Amino acid sequence: MLLSESTLAERDMALVLREVELNRREAAVRRAEEARAEDQGSLARASSTLQTELEARLHEVERRERELQMAVEAVEAQRAQLESVRAEYESRLEALVARTREVASERNRLRDEQAQLVCASLELEDGDQAVEAEVAAVVHEQAAEVVAHVVLAAAPEEPGPDLDWWSRQLGSPLEAA
Repeated sequence: MLLSESTLAERDMALVLREVELNRREAAVRRAEEARAEDQGSLARASSTLQTELEARLHEVERRERELQMAVEAVEAQRAQLESVRAEYESRLEALVARTREVASERNRLRDEQAQLVCASLELEDGDQAVEAEVAAVVHEQAAEVVAHVVLAAAPEEPGPDLDWWSRQLGSPLEAA
C-alpha cells in the first residue's frame, strides 16, 4: 500500500504533536508528584517513583521512535518502488510514442503508394481508351477503303446495252413454268 507524502507528513506531525502533549503532561504530573512528595515529606520516594515513571516513559518514547523509523523506512521503500514504476512507465510510453510514429509513417507511405497505383491505373485506362479509339479509327478507315475498292471493282466500267444479261442468264419467270 503506497502512502502519499502528504499523508505521511500529516501522520508524522500528529505523532510529534502527541509526543509534545505527552511530554507536557509528564512534566505536569512530575511537578504535581514533587509537590505531593514535598507535602508528604518523602521527596526521595517521589523521586524514585518519578524516576520509574520517567524510565517507563522513556522506553515508550524509544518504542515510538523505532515505530516511526520503521514507518519512514517503509515510506522510503515505497517511494523508491514508485520511482522505479514511474521510470518503467515513462520508458514504455516513449517506446509506444516511437512505435506510433513508425506506424503513422508506414501508413502514410502505404497511402502514397496506393495513390500512385490509382493514378497509374487511371493513366493506363486513359491510354487504353486512346489506343482503342485510334485502332477503331484506323479499322474504320481501312474498312471504308476496302468497301470503296469493292464497290469500284464491282461497278461496271462502261454501262452498255448488256444490263439485262442477268435476267437472260436465269431465264424469265414465264419460261420456267
